Amino acid sequence: MAKIGLAKTEDVVDGTVVRQPKAYPVYDDEYATHVQTIKEELEANYPGLHLVGRNGMHKYNNQDHAMLTALLAARNILGEKLDVWAVNTEDEYHEITTT
Repeated sequence: MAKIGLAKTEDVVDGTVVRQPKAYPVYDDEYATHVQTIKEELEANYPGLHLVGRNGMHKYNNQDHAMLTALLAARNILGEKLDVWAVNTEDEYHEITTT
């Protein structure tokens, strides 16, 4: 981060990246409720934790949407208040299935 000018070395206290190979969102009837519960818990108790991408948010996004969540999270770290969870929620983007 210091090399690219995002932070001074002395300002960084700690950092962690967790990578989970082959993790993939599973959708079921209670998926949205479970994700909302986790989201609320993390926001209330871990305000410095920023989730991004498919695995971090357990949300099926294409690569563009995953990268956008990362960019928005970076802007949030810099002080903005952007909703990364609103990425890829537009109705017109999603396919309509018929049964």
